[in-house]
Amino acid sequence: MSQSSASPPSVARSAPAATEQAESERVEPFVVPDLLHLVPRPGFDAEGVQELLELSFLGREAADDLDAVLGAESGGWDLDSFAHDLFVRDLIREQFAVVAGGMRFPPREQFLFQVLSAPPVDAAEVRFRQAILRELEDDEDLAERAHDLYREVFRLLDMFKAPDHAAQLDLDAHRLDIFRQAKTVIDRMAGDFGAARSGLARLGEAGAAMQATRQYRRLADLLEHEGRAATVTVDVAVGADGEVKSLTLHAIREHRENPFHTPPWRRWLLRLRSALLGQRLDRKVILRRILREVFHEVSPSLVPLVQVLGHLEVYLASCAFRQRMATLGLDTCLPEVVPEAPVEAERLFNPLLAAVGTAPVPCDVVQESPRLTTLVTGPNSGGKTRLLQSLGLAQLLGQSGLWAPAARARLPLVRGLFVSLVEQETAAQAEGRLGREMLRIRRLFERTGSPSMVILDELCSGTNPSEGVEIFDLVLRLLERLGAVAFVSTHFLEHARHLRDARPVARLDFLRVATDDDLRSTYQFVDGVAETSLAAETARRLGVTFDDLAALIDRRDST
Repeated sequence: MSQSSASPPSVARSAPAATEQAESERVEPFVVPDLLHLVPRPGFDAEGVQELLELSFLGREAADDLDAVLGAESGGWDLDSFAHDLFVRDLIREQFAVVAGGMRFPPREQFLFQVLSAPPVDAAEVRFRQAILRELEDDEDLAERAHDLYREVFRLLDMFKAPDHAAQLDLDAHRLDIFRQAKTVIDRMAGDFGAARSGLARLGEAGAAMQATRQYRRLADLLEHEGRAATVTVDVAVGADGEVKSLTLHAIREHRENPFHTPPWRRWLLRLRSALLGQRLDRKVILRRILREVFHEVSPSLVPLVQVLGHLEVYLASCAFRQRMATLGLDTCLPEVVPEAPVEAERLFNPLLAAVGTAPVPCDVVQESPRLTTLVTGPNSGGKTRLLQSLGLAQLLGQSGLWAPAARARLPLVRGLFVSLVEQETAAQAEGRLGREMLRIRRLFERTGSPSMVILDELCSGTNPSEGVEIFDLVLRLLERLGAVAFVSTHFLEHARHLRDARPVARLDFLRVATDDDLRSTYQFVDGVAETSLAAETARRLGVTFDDLAALIDRRDST
């Protein structure tokens, strides 16, 4: 990145020659270590980040917007088509918090949400992300170093968010602490990830590239000057009683090789000149000028660290999700994601249930061929909606290259996801249930391309069965024409049996809820169509029979 103007010369140093001045004005390009994409790409507003960092360094409350400018690329899947029904934000909030060094870090919800809204459409990129997670899983030391780096970057950016608090103490000391923390982060990147085999090696490459820049050397020189401006050689005589008897000063050697060193005559001349001009020139004034000048030069090198935090969090949050599920006895996997694959999932579970304290019951789902529409039937409260949610979340997380809620899975590579599970009633709705159903179907085919995954709960339940069946068949034929991978639940059991036997739609598969001897759902799914929706059994189980309700009336009247 280039700067539009030169940095002001420090008052504590002699004026550089013309060539040296040109060198001081040159800002070497910085390396942004992209951990999410096989081919690195710009993923955030670098100039905006640099401006925020510089404003914060000057003591202004500007860095609270750092999270806002930390973003993923725009585009990707249509969020309105799946995010609400899969409760993606709730999943991130409840299950994706990183724990590092015994500290729990709240997830950067918006950034993670943006990443999940744009899964890769290239299987090689999915594998690139999975390789990072596998290396973190296999190498405990590397995983610990990744968590340490995350904590250090988090601390650095957090320091930019408290300029007012720092000003109450010592703003210049706070600025030096920022420099020290920035150097710590860059040194960790260069030293801890150079031997990584996965995309994490980009952290080591970026750190080494930053260390080679003139900006980094300038930063290191300033910190060395502040911490070791001179070396003092002394002899100390200590008596038998442990008391210091004498102290002899032999030599004071100033570190003249440091660029920030100012000879004594120069310091005396500067003070005399300032006094003659009526200016106040003390160490704090000089230090403040130097700090601002150095930060103006090194701030471009700090910009990539904002993205490092976000990209690292994607992987560490996914690892945290895996660990939380493991404590519940639930296995996660990195699915095989390939074009034109049928859905295969072993011990698939719904992680949203874990967030509300309900133990998920894993089940298996296996499609025989790609681009099938699978009809799911069974009783209410039998687990159909939770199964559909599980399939959507497995596809979303798996194609994002992250740990998915299944012990093993093979998933298709799709370009979109349409999920309609939750219907919200509002006072402002202009359409009745049938009208809303029609709008849902229209929205499906407006927004969904090919290949896509489509998940629909209780299709056409908002109208009478005779009309609903006609619309139901229309949707099935169009899904086949679209070439989508589809899962559709329905209570049209008689019609589902007709579709199974007559096969008017060729690419259909059938799953039903398995029940035990007492006709209770086992939350498992087997091939076929349910014989009954077990409405009477559900009513009996929930105490909604004539006798149950009559007894309630009698008890109420007797009180």
